[in-house]
Amino acid sequence: MKKVLTALVASSVIITGVSATNAHAASESSEISIEQLVHPKSTLEGVDIGMPIQVVLDNNIKPIYSHSVDGTVHYYEFRKDNGLLIVTTDGEKDKGKVTKVSMSYNNLNGPSFEDLKNNVSNNATVHISYNKINGNWAYIEDGKVSYQFKSDSPDNKELKLYRIDISQ
Repeated sequence: MKKVLTALVASSVIITGVSATNAHAASESSEISIEQLVHPKSTLEGVDIGMPIQVVLDNNIKPIYSHSVDGTVHYYEFRKDNGLLIVTTDGEKDKGKVTKVSMSYNNLNGPSFEDLKNNVSNNATVHISYNKINGNWAYIEDGKVSYQFKSDSPDNKELKLYRIDISQ
């Protein structure tokens, strides 16, 4: 039962994009540029779609692990200095290939919604909401990449990147 609950929680975090922390698009050494965010669209925080999970495990501290009920989808959560990295794989535990990478950053000091919106494809889905009660948020979905933005308070209209998701 514990494994099922863990898998459900991990799945809901990945699917809904809910984050318990604020986030930013900055690595330990420097801020991620707009160019890095939109090209290429298969790598995030050094993890490539299709990469063997063993490479990710070898290069990061021990993750929190969970899996789907049928054992075909595996979730690895890595606490990093700059946020939470969630890697989803197929296959067997510790032997599959990466199918999705998500990063929720700790601070709101990444690119703004407006900056990124002006650099994605014309086919991108864009939504923005300003709300004095629930706060301000936005997202951009461009092919297999989605970007989520928020502000640090309902009074602040400047939306900053806090989460990126890349799938196969």
